[in-house]
Amino acid sequence: MTSSRLLPALLLATAALAACQSSAPTPAASPAPTSAAPSTHAPVPATPTPSPTGGPTGDAAASGECTLDELQPSLGRTTGEAGQRHTAVVWVNTSDRTCTMTGFGGVDLQGPDHPLGPIYSLPRQQEEPTTVRLAPGGTAHSTITWLPPQDGSGWTPDRVLVTPPDETRSAAVEWPGGAVLRQDGATRPGTYLSPVRPGVEG
Repeated sequence: MTSSRLLPALLLATAALAACQSSAPTPAASPAPTSAAPSTHAPVPATPTPSPTGGPTGDAAASGECTLDELQPSLGRTTGEAGQRHTAVVWVNTSDRTCTMTGFGGVDLQGPDHPLGPIYSLPRQQEEPTTVRLAPGGTAHSTITWLPPQDGSGWTPDRVLVTPPDETRSAAVEWPGGAVLRQDGATRPGTYLSPVRPGVEG
């Protein structure tokens, strides 16, 4: 082959090679890895809920009613020698606050075994109670009206469980009287408990 024919063929081959190289895909550059910037805000602590403070506890103390912890019970003297007799249940406010007593409370006579049981729970007098305010050192009372047996014998209590109004706890005091006529379940008993009244029964 002559040089005049070789030169055009060489140029054609070079152009074809250059065209192939320029059409080949170029790999995309990988993005440089990035790291998250550290946060500059510290976590905010939760605000604590304040707890309730102060004040007496219990429904009775919160409403101003006298509780058993604030009262010193005792039995006063017994009056009446014939027929019905009367024994006072005395309450003294030993706390440093003024409290109130409204109602009857409860009185249970406890003694030896009896066909009706060893406990005689006294019914309440049919009388409307009033609210009694007891300052520190103040006194209130209820009255136990009771019947002795006519023949002088019968059931004699050993002690009395006394309960202030609106309380579920009782205190025990010694029974100073004599034998009691049991009238459990009577429709018009001669033994009953009066509501709380101010002062001490004279």
